[in-house]
Amino acid sequence: MLFFKIIRQADLAPGAGIGGGRICEAWHRHVFAALKGFLEWDSRCFLRCAPPCRRPRQGQSSSTATSIKLEDAARYRSPQRRDFRLAFRRDFANLRGMDTSAAPLVSIRSLVKRFGGFTAVGGLSLEIPAACLFALLGPNGAGKTTTIKLLMGLLKPTEGSVTVCGMDAFHDSVAVKTRVGYLPDEPVFYDFMRGREIIRFCGEMRGLPVAVIEARSRELAERLQLASALEEFAENYSRGMKKKLGLICAMMHDPPLLILDEPTNGLDPHSTVVLHALMKETVAAGRTVFFSTHLLDQAEKLCDRVAIVRKGAIAAEGTLAELRQSFGAGRSLEELFFDLTDSVVA
Repeated sequence: MLFFKIIRQADLAPGAGIGGGRICEAWHRHVFAALKGFLEWDSRCFLRCAPPCRRPRQGQSSSTATSIKLEDAARYRSPQRRDFRLAFRRDFANLRGMDTSAAPLVSIRSLVKRFGGFTAVGGLSLEIPAACLFALLGPNGAGKTTTIKLLMGLLKPTEGSVTVCGMDAFHDSVAVKTRVGYLPDEPVFYDFMRGREIIRFCGEMRGLPVAVIEARSRELAERLQLASALEEFAENYSRGMKKKLGLICAMMHDPPLLILDEPTNGLDPHSTVVLHALMKETVAAGRTVFFSTHLLDQAEKLCDRVAIVRKGAIAAEGTLAELRQSFGAGRSLEELFFDLTDSVVA
């Protein structure tokens, strides 16, 4: 995004080019202006997590240091930030009273996503009801992660539509993200922030009060056995620890829809059992869990409904009983999966 902002603002001289190394003075000016704007935005987001405590520099008077702290505190508590947080809190309060039983929580219609000449998702249609534990199954390269990114508004559909809670997943992506908790397959965090700081950062960006953030994150961290590592910097986390931290951030605001991409990858057996319990509790509370996985036995035990994806399209969808009725009674999900995806087991 920053790169495209620079390109739009840049005023290249005739014949100037990045590859040739001949960049005009105006280009430098716009680059630095865009970088400065980005860094100011990033620092403002970071300030939402906690007011900074700048120590006085050498030779700086105590009165100057005090004024700096007061200035930082004033910026952190500015009316603009307060209004932003209040708007999010009102949004989440309205969500709790929403009736989602009348229509599917997620509706995907004739979805197509192409990358150049390659079709990652080709004509996929799917509806996910409320209060449902739904698994998306498929071999590598079937289009599962691309579908999830389209659901999150991270990619723009080439054709078709995706709606979440009645809103367009791409054009209304900001509003959609307030109603969704998302755990990617490879969570990425700021390395210079501690686990507890990341949790508070995510919680306050969603407009949650600090007391709610601390209470909810403490419960989840203890259950996932991450509480003792919350003071560690994110760069010291293993893959499994990052997965747990990402799960806490995704579940902290009790969203009506939880989207998990390969959630058990990297988790130890204890954390996997806890994750399964959390998923069941989420559905029992009337919310929906939509996740992708390669572990067919887990999907068979956990899910209310499954969809099997083959080459970017739905090969089969329904409850396990419906799939057996359509494709062979008495068969396991694994046997159905191999037949529907044309997989060969040696």
